Amino acid sequence: MAENDIGLVFPAFITDFRDDPSQCVPGFNKLFSEYLEKASFITGKELLAYSLESDPMQLGELSNQFASYIYSCTCTDLLLNSGVRPAMIAGYSMGIYAALYTASAIRFETGLLFIERAYHSILNVLPQTRYGMCGVIGLSEKDIREIAALHNLNLAIVNRNSDYSFVVAGSSFHINVFQLKAKEEGALHTRPMATAIPYHTGLLSEAAKELSETVFSADVQSPVIPVISVLRQDRISDAARVREEVVNNIFNPFNWFETQLKMYQSGIHVFTECGPSQVLLKNSKFMQGSGKFVRWDSLINKFL
Repeated sequence: MAENDIGLVFPAFITDFRDDPSQCVPGFNKLFSEYLEKASFITGKELLAYSLESDPMQLGELSNQFASYIYSCTCTDLLLNSGVRPAMIAGYSMGIYAALYTASAIRFETGLLFIERAYHSILNVLPQTRYGMCGVIGLSEKDIREIAALHNLNLAIVNRNSDYSFVVAGSSFHINVFQLKAKEEGALHTRPMATAIPYHTGLLSEAAKELSETVFSADVQSPVIPVISVLRQDRISDAARVREEVVNNIFNPFNWFETQLKMYQSGIHVFTECGPSQVLLKNSKFMQGSGKFVRWDSLINKFL
């Protein structure tokens, strides 16, 4: 494994702890707890009750976002301190904040601020309708659009993981109908996501305007590690682009397939998911020649 072919990728949420390697890494628990305490003080949220052994959504969606961010920051602190030098990084959806922290574009406190401001801005502007998101595997984009049109479903395709793996968002009712119809049309799998917010849809454009007030007044630097945009698959090279990506990320669809492919074509052949599970590894299984995933704890052991 060459040091310069490593890419770090960051998940949006903590979904489970079944593959969590953190307990095998010396110093993880101490640093994670210190960050939880610091974040609790900054945000006023009681995050110290967060446990790596229970339901990740036990304290609600916002706390899960905080915990996911804190876990990723802890992980990359340990990776960088052990001598790992990633050549490129990318954040899946809300994983953008941990990616920017890792690239020294924002401070730990700034990431917390962006997460909290984005969440409350969304709640301020989102219509009083129940929303949801779901993943679907085994159908093409054309299949999904035809199902939506045939059954008058107001849905948005918000992410492409592969040619036959997508994420859709919309009202909870339409999402539920879509899952039923998708299975009837031959979908291999559909999975509702543990969120009541239709991330990456135009419904959140007004929230992005509120968020921009915070983002454009915050201390932001140019990334010192190349960060690839999941929206445009180009390099986020300066502070202006960092701010633009953070604001546009919450109300625009993204393409994880093309993002990971861009990283691979740029020479990244080893990917490490900086989180407790293997969600992004599973997303990559439909991509030929996309490189291999290794657990982040194995990188620490290799470089120490």
